Amino acid sequence: MEATMHADNIPFSLLNRGISQFRRIREKMPEEATYHPIPVKETDFTAMESYSPSLEQVKGVTGKKNVSAGLKELISNALELDISVLLQPKSFIYLLAGTGIFVFQTNNTLTIINLAMENEKLRNQIEMTSSVITAQELKVHELQSIHNIARDAAAIGLAESGVPPVEIRK
Repeated sequence: MEATMHADNIPFSLLNRGISQFRRIREKMPEEATYHPIPVKETDFTAMESYSPSLEQVKGVTGKKNVSAGLKELISNALELDISVLLQPKSFIYLLAGTGIFVFQTNNTLTIINLAMENEKLRNQIEMTSSVITAQELKVHELQSIHNIARDAAAIGLAESGVPPVEIRK
């Protein structure tokens, strides 16, 4: 049973397809690797009667053969590539949709990065403008204070000096 292609079940259909491919590979795998003993000539029986290996030696030898045979078969089954699955139009649609989603996400990420850089530039520009405005306000207050002092001095009868002021620096 294969799901129809809708925008909300694409991940589920891809997961189901992967599970079915895994099951096909698993079905090809043998449950237990077979052990094929080496045929022994009749003349070798007399030499083998004196040799009796321990149980651990026998298990080790047969276990390694079983594992290596099973591993070889597992690798050969995994490397079998069913190219007909890749050549189906539905696979191309999935690849095209995946590529489109990837390109869309990449474009969104790059747009967000560009907007963040532009935002930082604007913040710096606002900060500089704010500090210039603050400096100008301080200068206006200073000049306003000088004007108020000059007006108050004129009101009490003080006149401006003809000698220019002297600035003392530390």
